[in-house]
Amino acid sequence: MATARYCLTCGTPLVSGAPQITPPVVSAPQAQPYPYGSAAGYWEHQQAGKIDHTKTGLLLLIIGLALSWIPLIGAVGGLVALIGALLVILGREAFGREHSRNAILALIVFFVGIGVTIVGSVLLFFLAFSFRAGTSSIVQPFAWFGVVSVVGGAVTGISEVLLTYALQLSTGRILLWTAYAASIAISFVNLLFILPIFNGTGGFFFPAIFVTAFLGIIPAMLYAVAYYLARQRIVHREIPSPIPPQPFTTPSVGMPPTTG
Repeated sequence: MATARYCLTCGTPLVSGAPQITPPVVSAPQAQPYPYGSAAGYWEHQQAGKIDHTKTGLLLLIIGLALSWIPLIGAVGGLVALIGALLVILGREAFGREHSRNAILALIVFFVGIGVTIVGSVLLFFLAFSFRAGTSSIVQPFAWFGVVSVVGGAVTGISEVLLTYALQLSTGRILLWTAYAASIAISFVNLLFILPIFNGTGGFFFPAIFVTAFLGIIPAMLYAVAYYLARQRIVHREIPSPIPPQPFTTPSVGMPPTTG
């Protein structure tokens, strides 16, 4: 039986079925490739960044120590050295567990030494008001303040030894301990030079200030040389030792036991 193709009344073509609609083709966004090529590449990139932090930090430490003993710009040198120490701490994980532990201990000991100095100074400041006015009344509080400064400096100096101790060979470690001992000895010399001024027996204020300032170059240069030796070991790729990255493994799902 033939079917009508046009309407007998209006002549409109008759469509037997609904027109087929082709859905628009939407291209799915392609996943971006791994930015470092692989997990191993990402690990190597992270390690290289930490090593660069340590090298830059050691360089800043050397520059800061070279400036720290100069009376007028010593504070700038101290700030540069502090930034360098923070960079060394940030890059600690690339050089093994021992160095990472020592770097954290150095940070803790540094703040403990600063706290000892601040607390002792505040206590002595209030203690000074309990003495009667007069020249002799200044001597005892100031003498104790000098002792507190020496103790605080001795505690803080340990952090300078620990910061790169694990990166050093025997020569560098000897330099670190020698610098530490020299800094304590010079602190006592500073106290002996300045205390007579407040006791009324010393008339050499400016010579004493310059002598004690220039004595500070001894531990500063010893620390700088030790840090330079540690940096050279990194530059020559003696450290850190190449450690392969840990492979990423997926947890295995055990097969259920079969019963027979």
